[in-house]
Amino acid sequence: MSLPSIHAATLSRRRFIAATAAAAVTGTGAAPARAQPGFRYRLGLSQPLDSPNYLRLKEMAGNIRADTKGRLAIDVHGAGDLGSDSVMLAMVQNGQLEMYLGGNVFGPLVPTTEMPGLPFTFKNSAAVFAALDTELGDYIRSQMLSKGLFAFRYGLDNGFHQLTARSKPIRTVDDLAGMTIRTPVQTMTVDFFETLGAKPMKFTLNQLYAVLQNGTCDGQTDPLGLIELLKLYEVQTYLSLTDHWWSGFTLVANPGAWNALPPDLRAIAEKHAKHAALAQRRDVDKLNAGALGVLRAKGMIVNRTDTSGFKKPLADFYARWKANYGDQAWALLEARVGKLV
Repeated sequence: MSLPSIHAATLSRRRFIAATAAAAVTGTGAAPARAQPGFRYRLGLSQPLDSPNYLRLKEMAGNIRADTKGRLAIDVHGAGDLGSDSVMLAMVQNGQLEMYLGGNVFGPLVPTTEMPGLPFTFKNSAAVFAALDTELGDYIRSQMLSKGLFAFRYGLDNGFHQLTARSKPIRTVDDLAGMTIRTPVQTMTVDFFETLGAKPMKFTLNQLYAVLQNGTCDGQTDPLGLIELLKLYEVQTYLSLTDHWWSGFTLVANPGAWNALPPDLRAIAEKHAKHAALAQRRDVDKLNAGALGVLRAKGMIVNRTDTSGFKKPLADFYARWKANYGDQAWALLEARVGKLV
């Protein structure tokens, strides 16, 4: 859905609803009471309306509205209703959108957001969140704030990525040679596949199904649950289990919109954002655990990939990205996963 551009002054007026006059003046001379100001915000995301992301954020919005007695209302727009991920990210930065849930889209703006998804570093989602909920995450969130994005502390899960393809299974790294693969818009993911001999092509999530359907890309990378939710089994034949990297989602807000909220509303929003994130993580665990059987039943041909050849050329790859992310961020990463370079 296309939305008109919102002028900053109009946005400001929408954020602040004038307090209503109180009851008639009494004979005591007491000052008239005022209703507290209310706020109506929008939250955009690209994931489907039946995804754990959308459902938990809708639940979060309902709980926030109830706890604030309507003073903070958040309208959740899923399935790319407000535009692509790149469009929504720009809208948050320039104040046209108050809140946004993004996945692998922040890297071009804040490179360190890519670090939890470095190939073959973390063993499981619990290990990722142990880092993101503490020091490494604090560092990344501070860098996001410097780029005009307030990031909520507790991220959402997507799970570990697998490879799918139309033309053939990926049994070893040699099968990637020359294969066109859709990747997120991060340069790091492109570098990884180029290092392995593939031909990565960057497209946002809302373009994924189409570029697989029309043959622009032969394969793609996503967790099992998202492969199911996006019905990629309709346009992909082979599913190769690789667990090559983790991905997740970060809930962000425009700092001006966030700081416009009184402290009590911010505290309520953060409380329910945390509850939604933790519940979504459990949902994704269940979704990914059950998706393999669903995808097999839908006709996908499944194999376990020998990833030893994927890992051999990564020393130089890690060295390049250590230089890109910086020594401080890299030290925080290696404190969690061990020596990489």
